[in-house]
Amino acid sequence: MIRQHILKNIEEEYATESELLKKLEISQEKLLKNIEILKEAGYKIVHNDQGYKLEDTPDIIEPFEVSRGLTSKYIGHNIHFYEELESTNDTAKQFVDNDATEGTVIIAAHQTAGRTRKHEGWVSPEGGIYMTIIVRPEVTLLEASKLTIVTGVAIAKTLKDEFNVNVGIKWPNDLLIGQKKICGILTEAVTDYDKVKAILLGVGIDVNIDEKDIPNELEHIATTVQKETNITLQRAEIMRKFFKIFEDLYEEYKKNNFKYIISEWRRLSSTTGNRVKVYKHGKAIKADAVGITNSGALIIETDDGKLEKITSGECDIINDD
Repeated sequence: MIRQHILKNIEEEYATESELLKKLEISQEKLLKNIEILKEAGYKIVHNDQGYKLEDTPDIIEPFEVSRGLTSKYIGHNIHFYEELESTNDTAKQFVDNDATEGTVIIAAHQTAGRTRKHEGWVSPEGGIYMTIIVRPEVTLLEASKLTIVTGVAIAKTLKDEFNVNVGIKWPNDLLIGQKKICGILTEAVTDYDKVKAILLGVGIDVNIDEKDIPNELEHIATTVQKETNITLQRAEIMRKFFKIFEDLYEEYKKNNFKYIISEWRRLSSTTGNRVKVYKHGKAIKADAVGITNSGALIIETDDGKLEKITSGECDIINDD
């Protein structure tokens, strides 16, 4: 907490040593020691006649940095960070069993066994955001599935509205820049018989991953925010903004105001208006994506002019040319 208070007092303007000692009520030795720890962690702190001032922040995602400046009321207030996990969703299940509070977040610097909705492996090297949020809505399994859309809208709003990243949502659970994936969402329910105990919202965002860490076989379908924008974003800042935006949307969801969330999905969609391939009863169908229902089902128009609703499954944007 001392280091957080130091940063808070020097991030906007210079603060003298005497001002910091008075505000923080600590010894000079403790102040200098903590400033040195911050510098070693990558914080660029200048010191001159005016005092101390923070000039640059490292791209780190430890709870200390993610919590700094957090404005959400409960999402992200209880963070568990790991350098390496097989899967943040799997670890989150253990926290659910131990009665973790709503809004608890599990974060990993990288995963060794990250997976997609089809339980396929997905690379999770250093530089990305890999986390699972635990929520506990009193809903049915059918209603719980809508949280994939809530989460996707929250990530898209964060990246597009807060960081000006030209991202779009591909139904049901991916985010794209252009035609390449930068984010996937894996929603899983923890149940006790037929009762929903908790929902795990697994999120993986390829933010500042080194290009060489993306396998050759994935280059045609995956990219990173850094590669597409030529900008290195602070992952902790993305997470702070996302936690607040997600929390606001989640509260609307709990109030049954799903129409608002769907309206935002429509604004942020990269699916509508495209040629897609979907699967229904195990059969691949090529059609035009024309919209989404107020409950989150994809509406397609088949080549014979019929409108159909797709409530679950995979959707690929294709080019028939």
